[in-house]
Amino acid sequence: MTELRMRKFWLMAFAVVMSFAISAPLARAADDKEKGDSPLEDEMIAANKALKTLKTQITDASKNASSLQLIGEMQKHFVAAKGMEPLRAKKTPEGERAKFIADYRKAMVNLMSEMLKLESAVIDNKNDDAAAILKNLTKIKTDGHDKFQEE
Repeated sequence: MTELRMRKFWLMAFAVVMSFAISAPLARAADDKEKGDSPLEDEMIAANKALKTLKTQITDASKNASSLQLIGEMQKHFVAAKGMEPLRAKKTPEGERAKFIADYRKAMVNLMSEMLKLESAVIDNKNDDAAAILKNLTKIKTDGHDKFQEE
């Protein structure tokens, strides 16, 4: 009887150790989903998270305080990202790199300009206008990713 209990104990211990060994890489993979390949990508992932929430509530004037908080969070991440270089810049030929980085910076300034318009519309309780600006921001985001994000 004692031998049977020992076998059960070791079998259970082995099962616990194996479950940790199997789940650890999966947990790390889930953490990596939240982190990008660069600090710039980390900023954009954080801004995009706020953007997803904002899209669901932008037309609801009763949530304007929350919307303004999300807009502020996005602005913070975009300002940080504006001072960074996209990874794609490193792969751009030396003679074109300065122009590429300048174009990226101008695109980020344009994005920030739209963010300020969005903030103003929400402050003025013009939620329909804010929704239209948000759609334009989504287009700017898509265009920027096509032009500046690493393929």
